[in-house]
Amino acid sequence: MNTAETLRNTTIDPIHPHIASLDGLRFIAAGTVLFSHGSFYILLSEQNSGITAYNAPFVGLANIGMTLFFVLSGFVIHYNYGSSVSLPGGVRAFFVARFARLYPLFLLVFVISTVEAFRTADGKVDNVGPIPLYLTFTQSWWFWVFGDRAASEAYSNATGLMWSLSTEAFFYLSYPLLAPMLRRLAGTRLVIVGCIIALIGAGLACELTEYRGHLNNWAAFYTGNPRAAHDFSHWLIYNSPWIRIFEFLIGAVTAQFVMTAKVDPARAMVAGSAALAVIVVAYVSSNVGLLPLSGVITTCVAGAFGILMGASTVKGLVFSRVLSNRWMVLGGEASYSLYLLHYWVVHNLGHRFADNRPLVTRFALFVVLMLVSIAVARISYLVYERPMVRVVRRFFSIRPRAERHDVSMGEGVTVAAPPVSVSLDGGS
Repeated sequence: MNTAETLRNTTIDPIHPHIASLDGLRFIAAGTVLFSHGSFYILLSEQNSGITAYNAPFVGLANIGMTLFFVLSGFVIHYNYGSSVSLPGGVRAFFVARFARLYPLFLLVFVISTVEAFRTADGKVDNVGPIPLYLTFTQSWWFWVFGDRAASEAYSNATGLMWSLSTEAFFYLSYPLLAPMLRRLAGTRLVIVGCIIALIGAGLACELTEYRGHLNNWAAFYTGNPRAAHDFSHWLIYNSPWIRIFEFLIGAVTAQFVMTAKVDPARAMVAGSAALAVIVVAYVSSNVGLLPLSGVITTCVAGAFGILMGASTVKGLVFSRVLSNRWMVLGGEASYSLYLLHYWVVHNLGHRFADNRPLVTRFALFVVLMLVSIAVARISYLVYERPMVRVVRRFFSIRPRAERHDVSMGEGVTVAAPPVSVSLDGGS
């Protein structure tokens, strides 16, 4: 028996080597969301009127974080499961791994948040109707309306961050169908497909932004609820999986390129530097100009995120060295906890201690609460998130069919590959 081939075909766990720089990217993604929300909650006290050309690039950093999360998700999912998801038992193993990774912490935060929502309910908002959508991760799949709110905004608390989990779940559901096609791509054809995906995603984001008013008017007619319909274009362009899936696909195409092509370090350095420049210039210029396009600019340049991500996987380059720093990796491991838990720190504590304080005091609290958020996230990762992943995977685990077949045929027991420490998820 070919042991190497058997390991490739039977292990549930990822078999590719760990890429530490991806952990660093995850920390940057979560950190930009933390910085963006902290700026708005603490420094601006949630006053939209306080947003100017000078602070808009900082307040809008969550846009960079979300695109980075979704591109990372596509990369990591395809990198880890591209070969195994098509094997017998592969789909089940894939969904068990995804469920174990996302659901335990989500459920904890969701229960606490909904209990708080019911405790402070004023009877004007439907707090019961959206619950099945949240529990099934489907709240962002369509413009579900409950009262005057879309489902993704139903509770106006920490659950407001969970639209991205729903969007991720849509990607996961689609991925087993897409994986075989992606794995057949290589070389020039792979690059062409990647460019087409990036162009379609950018074109849709730009065009839909231009027609925001028309989209909201249609939604008002469709729902019969003008107040809720005001958020339709934002849901479609920013929250829904229908536009964000292009970012996920860019990540998957990038992973396929990294796995099938020999990347020249010098060319990777040039390409990565150019991509970083495109991202920074496009983002800063659109936000300083307070352009409507600033809300989707990262989706428009998602292809550059993919190129930068590919360059960051090349060992020895400055991108890889910086992102693989131990502190970046530690932060990246706790990025999911940081994403879901930071609201309680920078919003709840931020308002309690920072409201009506001088700007200097608010800035000091902003820095302190940023650090507290990271510390809380790291504790959550070690004490709850990581142990629960193991518990859930152990509960659902089964031996892959190929391994059982080897044993039953008397060909010897397949040696299980040791678990590889690969960060799962870009997000959300």
